[in-house]
Order: sequence, then structure tokens, then C-alpha cells
Amino acid sequence: MVTVNRLRELLLKSEDSQNRGEVADQFNANPNEFVLLLDEVFQKNSTKFAHCKKLVLNLVDLLSDKLAIEVITRALDDSNSKIQVKGLQATYRRQIDSLNEQISRLLTNSDEEFEVRKWAVHILGGTDPINYGRFLRKTMKNRDDDVNLRKEAIFALTHNTSDETVGALCTLLGDSNVEIRRSAAWALAKVSSEDSISCFLAALEDTDEEVRDWSIRGLRDMDSSRALQGLADAMARSVPKEQEQLIRLVVEKKSEIILRAIVELLESPVVSVRRLAAWAMGVSPYSPAAGSLERILDDEDPQTREYAKKALERLGHVDPSEFGLNL
Repeated sequence: MVTVNRLRELLLKSEDSQNRGEVADQFNANPNEFVLLLDEVFQKNSTKFAHCKKLVLNLVDLLSDKLAIEVITRALDDSNSKIQVKGLQATYRRQIDSLNEQISRLLTNSDEEFEVRKWAVHILGGTDPINYGRFLRKTMKNRDDDVNLRKEAIFALTHNTSDETVGALCTLLGDSNVEIRRSAAWALAKVSSEDSISCFLAALEDTDEEVRDWSIRGLRDMDSSRALQGLADAMARSVPKEQEQLIRLVVEKKSEIILRAIVELLESPVVSVRRLAAWAMGVSPYSPAAGSLERILDDEDPQTREYAKKALERLGHVDPSEFGLNL
């Protein structure tokens, strides 16, 4: 019979990674003795076996599910945050959900280290986003909590596309912290729910360019005429800098709603907007734009004229040799 002392010797032998498979096999074959070894190694308030804890956690992926849970349960309850994190990482790798109640307590404990709470967020979001969605939404909305943890909760909630999650993310587009608004806009773009269209349209007026950028992308990537019409309307009423941002991000959508809006900007009084609109017509040729493009062939801006010529050539309206173009 293998004794606890023998398992302890084997554990130290596992420091050489080549021996880990053999050692894990012995632990799996002697589960009762291994549990006694764990009780010894993970003694409360003891640092005597700190190195042994790490060795055990290095083996956790080779253990049976039952023994892996025995190891991880003790690691999560350890006083050393690095041991807790290794236990959480093992939980994440093995997609164990039976420890979620214990893990949720780590998340709600504001005294825990950030890395511990971060991994707790991602385990709950990855293994049971429905039942722990409220938990995560509460974390991401808590303005008194660590901004970085709130951002991690937002990321984790992209696994859950419920109405409650979309609504909570929309609310965060009005958060006072720009990092939270950026993360919420990114998450909504990833979730891509038509329920977020109104939120995105409102966020197009955000003072932060990155928030606007993700809002544009979110609307652009939806298969929704309402979303695209919202972008077209925004393009018409925005200030020149924002019009340019919109053109760059939506031109390759090749939607008639969008291209029609870009054509209207060929007559903008702002040179940089006309120039970019002419460029866009070359990227996504649009036959109804021919007349507007011909009108700017004598534009005051040389680059605008050049873009207009190239766009018309792509439409078959211009002989490139007439303009000395080498295409």
C-alpha cells in the first residue's frame, strides 16, 4: 500500500516535468492517501508547504475530475493570492462549474486581490453566464469598484446576450468613466443585438472618438436597414471631423443607404470631406454618383480631382489616358 509519505516523495519528484505523468498516475490510483496529503500541504495559516502547493497545482490537469476539485477547492481557500490564482486558472482551463458558489464569494469580497477577482469574473461568465449574469452586471455597474474589474465583467458578459445584459451595457454608454463607455460600446458591437441600435445612435454624439468608433462599427455590422439609415442620417448632420470618421468606417459596407449618403457629401463645403467622399466612391463604386463626381472634376483641391477621376474610371465613365493616369 502506498503511504502518504511515499506520495510526498513522489510530489517532490514531480518538480522535473518529465515525471509528472507518472506521479499523477500514482495520485489517481491512491485517492484517499492523496486527499490526506492535500490536508497536510494546504494547512491553514501555514507557509511550510508553499512550494508543495505549487507542485500539486502543476499536476492538476493530469488528475481525475474528483481529485482536481479537491485540489482547487483548497487552493481557492488559501491565504496566498498567487495560489488562489493558480487554482482559478485551473478551474478556467477545466471548465469546472461545481465551484461557482465558492468562486462568486471571491468576486464579491473587495479585499481579494484584483487578479483573484478577475479570474472569478471570467470563470462565472464562461461557465454559467445565465445564472451569474446578474452578479456580473452588478459588478460592471458598481462605480465604487475597480475600473479594471468592471471592464473585465463587461468582457465576460459578451458570453450572455440576454435582454438584461444588452440593457445594462446600453446604460453604461452613459457612464462618467470613458474607459467604461469604450468597453461597453465594444461589448455591444460584439454582441450585435438590434436592441442596441438606439443606444449606439445616441453614442454617436459621445465626446470620445473611440466610443463613437465602436458605435459606428456596431451599427455598420448589423444586418439592419434601421441601423444603416441611422448612420446615414448621422453622416448628414455631423460635424466634418465626424463625417470623415463615418466615411472611413462604413464605406466598405457597400450598402446603397450608406453610399447614397456619401454621395451627398461630395458637395460638402469642407475640402477634406469632399476629398474623402471622392476617395470612398473609388473604394466602393456607385453608379448614381457619376454626376456628382463629374461636377468635382474641376474642384479647387487637386487630390479631390484625382480621386474623382479614378472613381469615374472605375465606373467606366472616363478614359484614363485622357487624364494621363497610369492604371
